[in-house]
Parts: sequence; structure tokens; C-alpha cells
Amino acid sequence: VGEVMAIGRSFQEALQKENGEFYRGVMYGGFIAVKDGVRLIEYNARFGDPETMNILPIMETDFVEVCDAIINQKLNKIKIKFQNKATVCKYIVPEGYPDNPVKNVKIEINPKQIPKDARLYYASVDQKNDGLYSTSSRAVGCLGIADNLEKAERIAEEATKSVKGKVFHREDIGTKKLIEKRINHMKDILSK
Repeated sequence: VGEVMAIGRSFQEALQKENGEFYRGVMYGGFIAVKDGVRLIEYNARFGDPETMNILPIMETDFVEVCDAIINQKLNKIKIKFQNKATVCKYIVPEGYPDNPVKNVKIEINPKQIPKDARLYYASVDQKNDGLYSTSSRAVGCLGIADNLEKAERIAEEATKSVKGKVFHREDIGTKKLIEKRINHMKDILSK
């Protein structure tokens, strides 16, 4: 965490030096762990899809208050609170994604199949007179919210069943098996 924060501070200082003023906004980074520390892959200055979908629904602090604190450089003066919940987001994508996705194909969503603790977020879709159509990218984000990851994953997986059409999703996202695989991979990297 210390390395990530140091990279963030350096990035913010470089932005300020380059632009002549303090950056006020959202900033999140994609990092990779390597044997001798952490490396930055990219920074984004926007609300990212799954990154935002996973945290904003469980944030208890008023979002406008957080934005106001960012603008006025007083974010350190407020306590941002989150529900003690786990979230898992699974994306519905068009068949053939990412290399050769089908485009402009009608999808249907049955609201009665969406579990109580799930949320669906429309992403790369078009609303037409006769319904909803997927474009060539991530069409619908299915978010599960629960007391633990296992339950949140099951809710998200159940929510994916509400979307019909020439689409698919990765069933392994958020599963215990995939998480353990990633943890073991990290341990392997750090032990070398």
C-alpha cells in the first residue's frame, strides 16, 4: 500500500507541475505486483466501470459531500463510510468478444429474474424503438452485493441469467477457485 500511495503522490505532483494547478478529481491506477515491488500500468482520471460499480453502491457517505470535499481540497476532513459488504461484478458481453464481437444484436432483460441484492448497469448498449441492442463491447454489468464474496458471486451469477441474446459472460469471475488461483500466483511471484 505504501508503494502505491507513493506512486500516486508522485503522479499528482507531476500533474500539478505540468498543468500549474492542483488536480481535483477521481484518480485510480492499474498496478501490477512484481518480485521487487509494484509497478504502475496506467492511471485513469474518471470513474471506471467495475471499479465504480463495486464501491459506490456500498458507500454510505453522501456522494455529493464527497465530490464537494474533492473540489474544495477537504477530502481529508470527512470520513467516508462504506457498508461492510462484498461486491462482485460480472459483465455480459456480445458473442465473439473481444476479438470479433457480434454487433447490433437485440438483447432482452427480464426484470423478474434479477435477484433482490443485484444491480444491473447498462454499458455498451443502444436503445432503439423495438428494444435494447448490444454494441461491440461490455453490454451489461451484473453486480451482486452480499455479506461475503461467495454470496455476492452467486447473486451476480444469478443476475446474469436475466439477460438473453447472443451474449456470454465469464462464470469464474469472483469465484473462490479463481481468487485462490490469483492469490497463489501472487505468492509464487513474491517467493522468487
